[in-house]
Amino acid sequence: MDGLDAGIIRELSGPGGSYQWNVRHPYSRIAHNLGVDDETIRRRVRHAERTGLIHGSELIVNPHLIGLEPARIVLDVADPEQRKRMVLSQIRLIDGVLLMLDMHGGGLQVLLFCEDAAMSRRTELISSIAGCRDPLILRNWQALGFRRCDLTLTRTDLMILKSLRKDPRKSTRQVAAETGVSARTVERRIALLTESYAFFHMFRLNFQKLDGVACSLVISYGDEKKKPGLDQRIGSSLERTIYSATNAKTTSLFNFVCSNVAEAEGIREWVRGLDGVAETRMGIIKEYILESEWLDDELQSMLSNA
Repeated sequence: MDGLDAGIIRELSGPGGSYQWNVRHPYSRIAHNLGVDDETIRRRVRHAERTGLIHGSELIVNPHLIGLEPARIVLDVADPEQRKRMVLSQIRLIDGVLLMLDMHGGGLQVLLFCEDAAMSRRTELISSIAGCRDPLILRNWQALGFRRCDLTLTRTDLMILKSLRKDPRKSTRQVAAETGVSARTVERRIALLTESYAFFHMFRLNFQKLDGVACSLVISYGDEKKKPGLDQRIGSSLERTIYSATNAKTTSLFNFVCSNVAEAEGIREWVRGLDGVAETRMGIIKEYILESEWLDDELQSMLSNA
């Protein structure tokens, strides 16, 4: 994966520390942002799909739209050689778990959508299953890259969401045929849902297909005032960043690709030595596990009650 491939995934996953809130983000705009032509973007995306790096694209509903709050949990699984498989199988069954980033060794990140009143209990349960006594739990939705959405969904909206869930770039004509409403209505409602931040885009990625290694680096800063400058310095030094979240006051996340583990460890040591950095947690991503099927059940339940 070169810098252009990484840039395309970053543009489609969420540039600028947020998610990609336009699930039909035009390739022409991506091409403009990356300084290439439209056909180059299409060709690179098709290649990533053929090689298996990208093996799916999904619309994810804004958690606020279904009465939930987001949290990211960074964990170290105790005794990973013996327990990691069991830990993953148990955590994936917990209500609201959307994504797990399984690292080689003990590292694990979990993205969770949960009712605010139950969040503490849910994060404690996940930490307990992992056997982790000092998890890093990030709960500020703005810092995590989410947007507030107070839109009231209509029955038509729910049908459109169901239609687009596993194919966000599905044609308007096909969505109209599946929902039984006019193409003009579909276009108008998708535009309103997009403007209201009702959903965002996520890939299904297979990092085993990479020519190199994918890394996730979580940085805790001891000096809040130095953080913006350090984020800028670190981000500009990582040529193959595929996702970053830097809006939190004292914590930042960078997911990036390296040629090998030695290069990744060198980057971590460099970051760790920067004045203002208090702690770093880095893992080599083994598996990207998107557990989104429960959203289909949620949408169906809302549609039944609409």
